[in-house]
Amino acid sequence: MMPYGTAAGAEAALGRSMSWAEALWFRYSAAMPELWLTSHIALVYLVMYAVAPLPVMVLQQLAPAYALRHKLQPGVPQPSPVSVYLSYISESKGLTLSVLGPFPLIYSAAFKLFGVRTGLPLPSVWETAMHLVVYSLVEDYLSYWLHRFLHTKWGYEKIHSAHHEKTAPSGFAGSYATGTDLTLYTITLFFGPAIVPSHVTTHWLWFSIRIMEAFDAHCGLARFIPFFGGAEFHDYHHYAGKKTKSNFSSVFRYCDYIYGTNKGYMYHKRSLAKLKMKEVKHNMKGSSGKED
Repeated sequence: MMPYGTAAGAEAALGRSMSWAEALWFRYSAAMPELWLTSHIALVYLVMYAVAPLPVMVLQQLAPAYALRHKLQPGVPQPSPVSVYLSYISESKGLTLSVLGPFPLIYSAAFKLFGVRTGLPLPSVWETAMHLVVYSLVEDYLSYWLHRFLHTKWGYEKIHSAHHEKTAPSGFAGSYATGTDLTLYTITLFFGPAIVPSHVTTHWLWFSIRIMEAFDAHCGLARFIPFFGGAEFHDYHHYAGKKTKSNFSSVFRYCDYIYGTNKGYMYHKRSLAKLKMKEVKHNMKGSSGKED
């Protein structure tokens, strides 16, 4: 709840007129109890987990031939996207209960500890961007080492093995994991905001982006963005399976590059490139033989 009850009082405290975004935020949150406002994180989670997989699902449903051309593991049969989505919603009941139950209360308590702002002014675009970059780098580093721990014998067998049941994942596999697995990864999301506090709206944006990235990394469709892990990078991690020592990064690739855990992936890419080159040469010889 904001300390000023009117728009005029808010502008007097700011020493300037509110922007349209700040005016909208004031009307929405001025009289709202802080506990309820911070509990919006549960809504962010539920909406993003339900909506983030939909674009790829729609693409696979409406243009299956196009999606198959970009599939990283095209030889692996996949059930219909609609049935996968319905199964995903059903399997997410445990996640939903945790999001609606203890998580918002823990998050609200952490808000005060982290010094998160809920009032005015709203952060600028530049400030928000800088926060998101810091949060991404911090989370990426921590989740890299967490992921490596989860691939130790104990971590894999006790926590992480369920997630690797999907060797050719779709976007829905991003949240296909045990509750302990999901909780550990969620904790890594808090470290950036704890180190560099920000506005609550930046938190909502950060969590939304991270959930979308998790689904993107598991969508199984080829795409390449420099320095970004993405589906191709993470798909190899699932393809290699339990004993993989490659591709532990979540968002970027710098940790795998620094610590040498991308070697298996790079060897795999070189092998595929050589096979493709041999196939091209073979096809060229075949076509020239027909002409003779």
